[in-house]
Amino acid sequence: MISSSRSWTRIAGFLSLAPMLAVLGACASLPSSGPTADAIGAAQRQSGDFSIVDIDAAAVASLSSAAAGPASLVGRGADGSADLLGPGDVLDISIYEVGVGLFGARSTSVSGTGALAPPTGAAETLPPITVGRDGAIALPWIGRLTAAGKTPDVLAAEIARALRGKSQDPQVVVGVRENLANTVMVTGDVKKPGRVPLSLAGERLSDAVALVGGPSYAVQDSTVQLGRDGHGATIPLAALVAGSPDDVPLRGGDRVTVTFQPRSFTVFGAAGKVSEVAFQSPRVSLAEAIARAGGPSDQQADASAVFVFRYQPSATDGAPMAGARPVAYRLDLLKARSYFLAQGFEMRPRDVIYIANARSNQPTKIAQILNLFFSPIYTAKVLTR
Repeated sequence: MISSSRSWTRIAGFLSLAPMLAVLGACASLPSSGPTADAIGAAQRQSGDFSIVDIDAAAVASLSSAAAGPASLVGRGADGSADLLGPGDVLDISIYEVGVGLFGARSTSVSGTGALAPPTGAAETLPPITVGRDGAIALPWIGRLTAAGKTPDVLAAEIARALRGKSQDPQVVVGVRENLANTVMVTGDVKKPGRVPLSLAGERLSDAVALVGGPSYAVQDSTVQLGRDGHGATIPLAALVAGSPDDVPLRGGDRVTVTFQPRSFTVFGAAGKVSEVAFQSPRVSLAEAIARAGGPSDQQADASAVFVFRYQPSATDGAPMAGARPVAYRLDLLKARSYFLAQGFEMRPRDVIYIANARSNQPTKIAQILNLFFSPIYTAKVLTR
């Protein structure tokens, strides 16, 4: 009887150990939010597909220098005048004559004396005339004259010279009824897209955006592109400061496009919350980004291994540029100096923050699972006493 009781005790002990052995055998497959810092380092050494760079003062300075200029518009200023005529412009041309002329002005005799009265003046306003594709206009008594590339005053003087000998002391005034050559087309995510006329005041890029009501969405998430002569350059709209070198003078035919491009970064690993986080401001530092993500988790994070994954170099929207290489920047939050460095490290669109899991997570999880198995057995044992 005693022997049988001991056998059942051994069997019960073995059965109680079986779940623990199964758990230990499966410890490598326990769920995790991501790799540890050692696993990331091992992967880098084995594959060499990416590099790991510690965030120190030199790294922050290098990145700040490389990012000192989002795309620049410097050097793309206007090289022409805003009052030059061009194809598509509609002109009002008035010709003034004194005495006998082509358009009906003449001297008349004084009634009853037969003497000539002083010559009178008359004006003839021609129908609206459009500058053709070839930049020329056709006028009666003159024929075709080139108008494109000339100011209204210069064109008026040429018309007057062409009428000499045909008219007595002709005077000409040229006005612009519809000005297409000296306009800028503003399109995209703006409140009132359309043509913006240019004046001799010298409108700049920021003026054109303001004249169409400004961007439809947040300034910090919008870009502005200036297109000219088949080429274009884009900068963040928030970086366009009135009067700055990037706020270039416009010229006729320019195309300005404002585009809404929301910027965000993503957070994974042992953070307070795995999420996609919008920038919501022109610049976001790594310190601010970590705080927005809730910071490292006290229960599972390795605070010495906070990584920022990105392609280097990358465009202003975070897209990899030609020849870009993946880089993992590592920050050690257990060092006091790292908090200063994190303030100088600027986040970029599409960056991925990963907070590594602590190496102690797996044993802790195993202990928790074992506790789930043995707690009922311990409870039953207490109750049977």
